[in-house]
Amino acid sequence: MRVNWYDVENFIKALAKEIPANTSGVYGIPRGGLCLAVMLSHKANIPLLLSPCPNCIVIDDIADSGTTLLHYREKGYYIATMHYFEKSKVVPDFWGTVKTEDDWVIYPWEEI
Repeated sequence: MRVNWYDVENFIKALAKEIPANTSGVYGIPRGGLCLAVMLSHKANIPLLLSPCPNCIVIDDIADSGTTLLHYREKGYYIATMHYFEKSKVVPDFWGTVKTEDDWVIYPWEEI
């Protein structure tokens, strides 16, 4: 499955409307979440964080197994992903699409 920039922009627009008022900023998981964090920071006019802090949103492109996000969930951060698989150990607080099939997702910032 290929995701294009239009899909990414639509996800960010929708997510920006859902951000809690007490959100301190957004932290992007390096690589997959960094582009999304920068875009959300601009769209929602919230700080882009160099590390997570209380009441922040931790964003990543996908919650596949959930292993990467588990540490952040245990710390109590809000979690946002563009996609997540139902099998993930972490159900994000905010997401764009739930994946039921294990098909590969290619984002615009990745090589084919």
